[in-house]
Amino acid sequence: METNSQAGWHRADILAAVRKRGANLAAIARSVGLSRQSMYWAMIAPHPRANLAIAEFLGVSASTLWPQWFDGDGKLISKTPLPRPRPRGEPIPRASSASSPRQSAA
Repeated sequence: METNSQAGWHRADILAAVRKRGANLAAIARSVGLSRQSMYWAMIAPHPRANLAIAEFLGVSASTLWPQWFDGDGKLISKTPLPRPRPRGEPIPRASSASSPRQSAA
């Protein structure tokens, strides 16, 4: 599951690894007294308690999963969230009434 050590694991890989072990983020959250939303937020922004709970559940260090946020000792080094996905291209414009296939018969 480990990807490029500089980039850490992809969110989908982390979720897949949790599911392969028979759990989900909500179950991990309950076990450490956090909300389900905190665990999902921890996938995109540093949340030390949630991030460390996920790493411990998977049996890897937090710095393996999120090297941009945690050092080798599991201490937070950056509070910068991951970049948000870029929106896809412009929405497809609707056809004008003149080019619509349903024109009223005159």
